[in-house]
Amino acid sequence: MRSLLLIPILLVAAACGGSASPTPGQTVNLGTASAPAATGQVVPITVKDFTLEPLTLTVKGSRFSLAVTNAGPTVHNVTIRDGSGTVVQASKDLREGQSEVVSVNLPNGTYVLFCSLPGHESLGIKGTLVVEP
Repeated sequence: MRSLLLIPILLVAAACGGSASPTPGQTVNLGTASAPAATGQVVPITVKDFTLEPLTLTVKGSRFSLAVTNAGPTVHNVTIRDGSGTVVQASKDLREGQSEVVSVNLPNGTYVLFCSLPGHESLGIKGTLVVEP
């Protein structure tokens, strides 16, 4: 019984740990050491008027998830486009405060992250995703 009481305490302690949020323009390199084997790593990304945080994401391995959060008052999404201009993955359109986890499986390469709503990319919601082996 005593060990059952410790589980919620340990879960809260684990949730409170972690590092500070990246600053705009900072490259976030998320190694595979923290990645669960079955689903890959979870990469947080915030979209708001009119930027992505961080602007550059570097992930190791082709299987990962984007934890997309809209922190701006305007509806946004995060869409991934490959080098040929083809959209390969996208979150749904999110209102302020909404989040979605999007499972991604991409080959190694460099991709464009952007909001696909009209005019949003040209206003600055554009970044880079690098998938490394």
